[in-house]
Amino acid sequence: MKTRSEKNKKYILILTFISFFFGSSCTKNFESINDDPNNPEDVPNSYFLAGAQRGIMDNTIDTWWGAQVGNQLAQYWSSNQYTNESRYLFRTTVTNDYWGVFYSGGRNDALVNVGGLLELKRIVDNCTNDRDKSSKYGDPDNQIAVASILRVWLFQNMTDCWGDIPYSETLDPEKTRTPKYDRQADIYTGLLAEINTALLTIKASEPGPAGDMIYGGDMDQWAKFANSIKMRLAIRMADANGAVATAAFNEALAAGAFTSNADNALLPYETGTSYNPIFYDNSINGRNDYAASNILLNILVSDAAMGHPVQDPRLPAYFAPTEANGDWVGEVYGLSDANAASTPNENISQRSALVLADNNPGIYMDYAQIKFMMAEAIERGWTSGDAQTEYNEGIAASIEFWTTLNGTPATQPEIDAYIAQDSVDYVKQKAIASFANDQWKFPVGKQKWIALYNQGIQGWCEWRRLDFGVLQQPADGILEGDDIPVRMKYGVDEQTLNSGNYAAAISAQGPDLQSTKVWWDKN
Repeated sequence: MKTRSEKNKKYILILTFISFFFGSSCTKNFESINDDPNNPEDVPNSYFLAGAQRGIMDNTIDTWWGAQVGNQLAQYWSSNQYTNESRYLFRTTVTNDYWGVFYSGGRNDALVNVGGLLELKRIVDNCTNDRDKSSKYGDPDNQIAVASILRVWLFQNMTDCWGDIPYSETLDPEKTRTPKYDRQADIYTGLLAEINTALLTIKASEPGPAGDMIYGGDMDQWAKFANSIKMRLAIRMADANGAVATAAFNEALAAGAFTSNADNALLPYETGTSYNPIFYDNSINGRNDYAASNILLNILVSDAAMGHPVQDPRLPAYFAPTEANGDWVGEVYGLSDANAASTPNENISQRSALVLADNNPGIYMDYAQIKFMMAEAIERGWTSGDAQTEYNEGIAASIEFWTTLNGTPATQPEIDAYIAQDSVDYVKQKAIASFANDQWKFPVGKQKWIALYNQGIQGWCEWRRLDFGVLQQPADGILEGDDIPVRMKYGVDEQTLNSGNYAAAISAQGPDLQSTKVWWDKN
């Protein structure tokens, strides 16, 4: 029997094969496949799944959306040149391009053709229209369930960035080429319904889908992942629709979400066959546009004056000490181009060897998030338990995951010492919170933000939702707007190619500005 790792390598190699057949965006050749003798008449569902899983992750964590947008908005990384994005002036080409690749797929930075929502739809359509043929790639219902779970994951990320987006009328050009924008509240209702249907569709005793690089076709793991996503949907809408959120959260909790780091939903990258996109940008393209942000680094580094005498065990997994003298110095966040360029890179802590490694996995979701959500749910009165215990276990899970990935697993005494200090202790951090009510938001939000490192969009979402502080204004001022953005603006192509629905969206949601809050952001 092949191991999960061996299966993953097999399907990573499939992606290389795919790139020889499709010379441009995954969506550009489908109409001519049957007329082109150089292209295969039938693309196996396993290829669509492998391409979609990689494409969704590549385009979420890469240099442009992952670094320039996500890790800048969460202030995990600072730009050390070309700093406009750290001052919230985002390139219009990025918002245009990533809107497109999330929906339809396209080429990644390594010029490999990868997928998005369209490829997931192909799987569902194939399994629905020709179950016998699709059964060659696993049970058709399991293929539909996995495609649906990934679709929910990606749609949540997208609506949490832009707010109202096309959802109910997407990916069916025969019916409409100008899809309407659904209200975010309706999208969340739809995503909960989709995840519930996917959970009911799973057949754990039948074969999982071929091409699955995340869990190797293990449907029990996919059920845990689906319930974990359902919990995240619920917790994010907690302040917008508490009754529905509470019910959904408890349904997922009872059904079973992640219970350890062994359940983490990760996309493997492999040396020599499928590079992590950040490695590709740094080592193949020779780019080094980012360094450790002083905002995060200062929290991680020992500072007895702040009641933080124990260094965060994740520090060497996140960042590297300076080349000049081996100390820890973050790049000031939000400098002008000139000021950022004036500091030699050897005097600034850079991203760690792990983060820059070719085989650093992409994180779809991890166990630490479950524990922090549990702490919040207890504080909100949704479920019983001890919030401090869940909080401590969330920190421990994050430390165990990152330090193990970095090759030097933290010991239990190291973890306990970190958690016990004043700057981390749950009760003491609640006591110093500046909130009039819900003091738990400060420690839970801050530690969850630390744990979400390199999942920039998620870290930014949690900051918007819980308003726990920590993030700071760019040092050299904001170039667009007057505060840290709370949504992304729509791409300019939407304004011209889908102008009527674009206008209706901003009429309903509010001005197309970075200061317009999305539906669930009530604080």
